[in-house]
Amino acid sequence: MDLQGLLTRNWPYKAAALVLSILLWLRVSADGQLAEQAVPTLLEIQVSDSAWSLREVIPSEIMTTFRGGRNEVFATRFEENRIRKVIDQVEDSVVSVELSPSEVIYNRELGVEPVAVSPAIVSVRLEERVGKWVAVAGRMDARAAPGAFVVGMRLAPDSVWLQGPASFVNRVSEVTTELLRVGAVSRPVTQQLGIALPPDLSGLSVEPATVIGTVEVDSLVTRRFEAPVSATGLGVGSGAGTVSLEPATVTAAVSGPAAVVDGLDPADLTLTVEIPAFFDGAGSFPVRVRLPEDVAATVTIDLSPERVSAGSAGSGAGSAPSDP
Repeated sequence: MDLQGLLTRNWPYKAAALVLSILLWLRVSADGQLAEQAVPTLLEIQVSDSAWSLREVIPSEIMTTFRGGRNEVFATRFEENRIRKVIDQVEDSVVSVELSPSEVIYNRELGVEPVAVSPAIVSVRLEERVGKWVAVAGRMDARAAPGAFVVGMRLAPDSVWLQGPASFVNRVSEVTTELLRVGAVSRPVTQQLGIALPPDLSGLSVEPATVIGTVEVDSLVTRRFEAPVSATGLGVGSGAGTVSLEPATVTAAVSGPAAVVDGLDPADLTLTVEIPAFFDGAGSFPVRVRLPEDVAATVTIDLSPERVSAGSAGSGAGSAPSDP
């Protein structure tokens, strides 16, 4: 019998079989070895006593050690493991809560089991629960499309009932909505928006949890007004005599939302020039414009001319202006 021939015949297949056997043995051997891995665990604490609210948990980081076959442990993803605890009755502002591996909620099909939780005891700080009404501020990215004017954002309701630990609630005077994403708009847009609570303050809740936000949009219009200009300041009525202005009226081009601009008339625009105390009888001064205080919307005003010449009755208005 040719022994060497038997060994070398079909040697590639025999080599492959040998490699597969070694890999299978390594796999079985690894499965038979136990391994442990510590992973972060989410701790959810519910306080049933309505007079108290959760302030903080010390320490805030909880770790659970899982044990299983080496392959299972190192191939497993542990994102969903957590522990839920309920505090039914509160007798003190600090409560010690014990944590046990048997309370860990995880996917039991992973082939691992929790064997330890660290720390085994946490301190839960509680605080009296209070509530108050706070204003809601809207957040949006709206911008006006051509020919439109974004008036603002209206919320309904514009305040919510905030509850939580007293020290946290007392620090909050306003909450905001999530961002209303609309981009360029030419007409009103309405969406339901969630309330964004301060991320650094835990245990807070609001009622209602959502509000209705409306981006108010109006058409953009421009009107021109002829309005008189008056002189004010320390130089008026001084030894220079009465100040006269040239021109006596200025054209004001007012642009803004139609609901605001259409309701204005020339008497609503106050145009003035400030005459300084050192006024020497002639000069050129910028024109200032003021609208009534109840005009809440933003408008833009272009004046023509932007400056007027001022002169005293003695020197004669309209003479060559000289800038002070």
